[in-house]
Amino acid sequence: MAISSSPFTLVLILIALAIVSAGCTGTPVAEPQAGGTIRASSVPPASEVYLDGEYRGSSPAIIADIPAGHHTLEFRREGYESVMYPVTVTGGMEDIRVTLTSTNYTLPVTVATTTTPSDGLPQIHVDGYWTHPPAGRSTENPVSLVVHTEAFNVGPVDAREVTASVNFYYEGRMICWNTVYLGTLAAGGHVSRDNQFSCTLPSSMSDQDLEVRFENVVVTK
Repeated sequence: MAISSSPFTLVLILIALAIVSAGCTGTPVAEPQAGGTIRASSVPPASEVYLDGEYRGSSPAIIADIPAGHHTLEFRREGYESVMYPVTVTGGMEDIRVTLTSTNYTLPVTVATTTTPSDGLPQIHVDGYWTHPPAGRSTENPVSLVVHTEAFNVGPVDAREVTASVNFYYEGRMICWNTVYLGTLAAGGHVSRDNQFSCTLPSSMSDQDLEVRFENVVVTK
């Protein structure tokens, strides 16, 4: 039986065959993967940020239009160990935050305090030092510190009760404090105390960066 086709039907068939043929033989073009953005921050801030060896500003920094793929982020700051951070950019925002370790290690420092000399009154001189934890460098927070305090009464009168404030400083800022009770201190006498205190350190520092000061000496006759 013969099948008759109108010219319009034949045109539709030819168009359909052309579409199918193009779909089978054509090579699909891969769309380029979108770049991404890195938000880089550090403790302490104001560290130099490098992406694949190229300087991209100071932290906190936002680096945009980064090609997709593997990259290396580096943080540098004078007095601190550099940090290399591998990152894979796949599009969108990547938050990178690092903590730099100080290379400026110092010995504990103490500041002595003396009450104002006056005839007929106790004259108390307070000094001392703090010792490192047994491990030498603490890895936990808060840090347990042992403070050795020495007090001398160089005046002519007994002191019935003496207390002093033990204040811990970092970069000139007091971060924690405690009170040492020194008890009775006779004229010309001396007393020493060992006290253990707990102090929470900023994440960017070690216990070796601390300075301890003996302040606010209170004397009762």
